[in-house]
Amino acid sequence: MPLWLELQVMLLCTYAAGFGIGWLIWNRKG
Repeated sequence: MPLWLELQVMLLCTYAAGFGIGWLIWNRKG
């Protein structure tokens, strides 16, 4: 797997995880 593709996948996973956690916190607050 190319390095840029691996970095892109890792960034996407990090973004998805952060979005999911933020969504859970936002729902718990509301």
